[in-house]
Amino acid sequence: MKLVKFFPALKHMNIPNVMTTFGMVFGIFAAYYLTQRDLRMAIICLFFAGVMDLMDGYVAAKLKQQTEFGQYLDTLVDFFTCCIIPIWMVYDILGNNPFIVAALILYCICGLWRLAYYNIIEAKKYFTGLPVPGAMSLVTVSIWLVYTYNLPQAVAGLTLFAAGILMVSGINLKKYGPWQIIFAVAGLLFLLLVIFHDKIV
Repeated sequence: MKLVKFFPALKHMNIPNVMTTFGMVFGIFAAYYLTQRDLRMAIICLFFAGVMDLMDGYVAAKLKQQTEFGQYLDTLVDFFTCCIIPIWMVYDILGNNPFIVAALILYCICGLWRLAYYNIIEAKKYFTGLPVPGAMSLVTVSIWLVYTYNLPQAVAGLTLFAAGILMVSGINLKKYGPWQIIFAVAGLLFLLLVIFHDKIV
């Protein structure tokens, strides 16, 4: 293809990598809605970013299109959607509570190390540590609960600490196992709650 000659990165274009890229797009929209202080729409966008992240690896395995490029692309998108966006969300929604800030720093460091570590190990059947999208889901739910139901901010802080520790822990989670089905169903129920909850503006 002549287009690849001028844009060599396009040789890596395939269905799973396009799905990963759409995950980034949803993350950008989540960031935009946070600038508008629209937590509801930001969460909806993050949900679809999570769906893309869940599906791209599965599709890559089924189509036998797992590549080093795709792995690094997925890592970059995960860092943006699962580490950078929560930073934005915490500061915009919860403010600069010192405990929250300390928990957020730990969360982001653990997320960074989790992503880097995952890229250098051969993980065929199991994830070592909680994947960052799962950690981001826990954090998002906690922030929404604090924001909507006026729960103590310590709830979000403790969730950030716990999610960070789980990401760098030695727990093994089977790829495409029951835990992912539970997360997916819980995520869908949470999304419906967010969409139809009249207290979120």
